[in-house]
Amino acid sequence: MNLKRCVAAVGAVLCLVMCCGSAFAGRDGVEPPEQMTLRLLIWDGYAPKTVRDTFVRHVRETYGVDLAFSITYASNPDDFFDALRNDKVDLISPAHNLPKDFRYNLTTNGLTLPIRLENIPNYTHLVPELYRQPWAMEGGEVYAVPVVQGPYALAYNTALVREEPTSWQVFWDPSWKRKFMVHKDYYELNVYISALALGHRSPDIFRFDAIKGRPLEEKIDYLAAESASFWQGFDKPENYRGLALSTTWRCMFPTADGAFDGWRIAVPQEGTPWWVDAMLVSHTLKEKPLLRRIAEAWINYLLTDEVQTRSIAMELGTYPVTRKGLSDYVASLPDTASGDTLRLLLKKRIPWQILEIRDRNAFKFLWSEAMKTRPSERAGEGR
Repeated sequence: MNLKRCVAAVGAVLCLVMCCGSAFAGRDGVEPPEQMTLRLLIWDGYAPKTVRDTFVRHVRETYGVDLAFSITYASNPDDFFDALRNDKVDLISPAHNLPKDFRYNLTTNGLTLPIRLENIPNYTHLVPELYRQPWAMEGGEVYAVPVVQGPYALAYNTALVREEPTSWQVFWDPSWKRKFMVHKDYYELNVYISALALGHRSPDIFRFDAIKGRPLEEKIDYLAAESASFWQGFDKPENYRGLALSTTWRCMFPTADGAFDGWRIAVPQEGTPWWVDAMLVSHTLKEKPLLRRIAEAWINYLLTDEVQTRSIAMELGTYPVTRKGLSDYVASLPDTASGDTLRLLLKKRIPWQILEIRDRNAFKFLWSEAMKTRPSERAGEGR
């Protein structure tokens, strides 16, 4: 009698377990996909919705994961280090001069992980000058994968500036006083263009001792005091209203429903400072092997030619980083003013260098002192 009761009890338990299991399974009896969130800290436009949606479907089919993106847009280069240090991000997209900057040392301080190139086959499609570069490497491993590149360019409003500027010196033309803007947070770039306007060239513009002096200070003071406004993050259409000149991350202006009508990119004879933004994987994924694998798959997907050209470059007005993507992009505008500009900017680019401690501190001090010359009643304009 006791044996029968025991068997009945075991049967009841098994039935309960099976019922509970079926309650958590899908209608077709298949377990629902695991839910995961990939946290990105990137520049605006680097993860278009259509691209995310396609990738989410791929992840569900390939890994059985229901992926969600949590996206925060950077506005200041310090944002990346702060987010890594506070465990708030899984992928970041800083410029190429930042990972080994003495202020952050992202490849040696344990805040980022090496990227396993076997999971990023599209890495081999990078243009040669971006493949396994020293700024992306540590101990023979790749920590940073380029995804977007472009200039800190000179933009002008054809409705006000009738002739295309040929030099950075145009910013100091009295005609455009308080009718231009420069970036708020990348103070070193404003030092670079001031030095270029004075006739200095690369690599001297990255070395304080090579360019220091009162002429440079006066140039920087003018930019800080007489700029109509300052832009942050990625420049937006509303930043340009009523202005004649600006700096920009773009090599051409997207249509954007006519928001940038009349604005063009100039190619200064002195050359144009050049950035490369790269993806780095956060230490937060060290103990999350599947999510780390998905993060690497996302980087690989960003390097597909279609995403490089149509989804990012053409939408933002930046440059692809893959060989075919870049070739197709430039070829898409043959025998046009924009096509000529694309080719000339590439030819006259000046890649940012990683600054030494003394140079970085000196450039920051120059800009801080220059900002003090801005009239107090205009101190917060456009910022």
